[in-house]
Amino acid sequence: MKIKDMSPKSTSGGYERVFNDAKMGQLITKVQATVISNGSELERIILNKCNVLSDVDFFIDAVTNGEQESGIYVAPKKILKKSSRTKDLQNIEPDITIFIIKKARECKIIELKEGFMFDTKKVKAEQQNLEKFATIFGSRIPFVTDWYICCFNQNNKAIIKLGLKNEFEEEHILTGQEFCNILGLDYNEIIENRNKDSKENLEYFVSEMLNNPCVRETICRLLNN
Repeated sequence: MKIKDMSPKSTSGGYERVFNDAKMGQLITKVQATVISNGSELERIILNKCNVLSDVDFFIDAVTNGEQESGIYVAPKKILKKSSRTKDLQNIEPDITIFIIKKARECKIIELKEGFMFDTKKVKAEQQNLEKFATIFGSRIPFVTDWYICCFNQNNKAIIKLGLKNEFEEEHILTGQEFCNILGLDYNEIIENRNKDSKENLEYFVSEMLNNPCVRETICRLLNN
């Protein structure tokens, strides 16, 4: 996502108060909006490269009846929510569910994250919801089911585990590379394409800063001290 494309609908004025400058407040608000949008963008990039289901119940019935071809199929949260098998599991659906039909049938329940540092209360709730959903939903489908949290931009499980306050065992943690391996995607290609936006974001941010009279004045004063 590009900072320049962000148009936040409103702002609390908090960032403006931090810097005592409206333009700086607006710029940081746009940065925050970009960070929030990055998670949705990552999911869109992944889904555009996958075989996405439109009806989970139809798919499961076809699998049960032996009518579904082998392959890797993906159900995003909005599709999974429509399933009759998740009616009593509303609001704890995972971001992405992967169904693998090969020699065996596997279902991977995955919460997809950009970062890897979270507060203890949030992490504990994520862990409990994933385990609950996988246990109940898994009992209703002809798949061996397991659950994971994926911290896409970090490929060191030990670091991820610490960021998750040790609430997740490593067997339930996926790196971005591992996640892409499951789906047969090129992790490095996704990272490289997203980094193109990062370079433009840096240039835009610096340009906006230097075009701000308050920032220029501050830079000159500091350089002359």
